[in-house]
Amino acid sequence: MRGFLRRGRLAGWLAAMVPARRLHYMRRMQAIDWNDLTRELDLWADARRVAALWWRDDDAAEPGRPLSRLLDLASTHEVELGLAVIPMAATEALAPALAGHNHVAVLQHGYRHQNHAPAGAPAVECGGARPVDAVLAELNDGYRRLRQLLAPHLEPVLAAPWNRIDPPVLARLGEAGFAGASAVGPRRAMAGAHGLAIANVHVDPLNWKDGGRFAGLSKALSALTGELSARRTGVVEAAEPLGLLTHHLVHDAATWAFLDRLFGLVAAHPAARWRGVREVFGLHHAPRAAAAEAGR
Repeated sequence: MRGFLRRGRLAGWLAAMVPARRLHYMRRMQAIDWNDLTRELDLWADARRVAALWWRDDDAAEPGRPLSRLLDLASTHEVELGLAVIPMAATEALAPALAGHNHVAVLQHGYRHQNHAPAGAPAVECGGARPVDAVLAELNDGYRRLRQLLAPHLEPVLAAPWNRIDPPVLARLGEAGFAGASAVGPRRAMAGAHGLAIANVHVDPLNWKDGGRFAGLSKALSALTGELSARRTGVVEAAEPLGLLTHHLVHDAATWAFLDRLFGLVAAHPAARWRGVREVFGLHHAPRAAAAEAGR
């Protein structure tokens, strides 16, 4: 019995018994460390499976030390970064800052990152109290600006501010020329996407109630191991890539150190692989920055 209740095996048992969200909170009661993540990946290896992960970073607009550090991290570990850029905040200096970085794909991060939700409702830019046509017109304008500034890196993917897209907007994103969209949580919750490829984020290592500081090693690794275990045991869709969400502008030293070690550990493990933006959104057959041209 004691052997069965080793932490690595207990994690898989819990994943099979409870939903992923409840598993996450149960894991928070345990002390999780890097060994637990390695053990979870070892279970993937034992099953002869490979966990797929991808990386999205939000709120990019201009060059600076945080962005430089982010790009260096991607290059060092050879992990493709889905950089979500706010179109109307992006400066012309962003293009030369990204030049020569082959591990970056630009996603459209809304329009102005401006809240249009009714009073008391959760923040949303891709929707809110305005007509869908007005939202799509803004998104088209934003895409045109990104194409002018960052065409070599741009992909026809919407990464929603606050990770929210109202269903009527989601249903018509394909009309606006988008090939993919990214929000938060299981992609099956975005069933109204009408042919769009969906690759969401699931783990954010920051504690936004504390101003965006690092949530702590145990909490961050608990979220990661919980999501991996849920996929391995079939609690959630096994084939859905696990999305890591970061925000380079607010990273503290602990967050940077966590990411550096995480990328190194995943790269070294045979049962895990970071996937690029074009792969997770299925954009293999579309020229970069051209797939949405017809709709714009």
